[in-house]
Amino acid sequence: MLTDEFLRLPLDERRSYVPKWSQIASKYGVSLLFWGMPMGKREHLVCAFEADKNGGAFFRFEREWLGLGTPEAGKHIKSLRTIIVY
Repeated sequence: MLTDEFLRLPLDERRSYVPKWSQIASKYGVSLLFWGMPMGKREHLVCAFEADKNGGAFFRFEREWLGLGTPEAGKHIKSLRTIIVY
């Protein structure tokens, strides 16, 4: 779920974050495969990532992506669901 603050940003500004997220992912060997806005679900955004089989790289990426342990944590993304597919 995205924060109200993030959802108030103009659409073009919100879209500009996706390439930034992809760049962060690439630092960890994670690829952003696609993203979109789901219909009929409570989430505002769905992103599909591809990572190594053990998930370690993804969780390291996720920590930086969410800004955990920094003042940025929770600024744009207030909650998420991770579904791992093998």
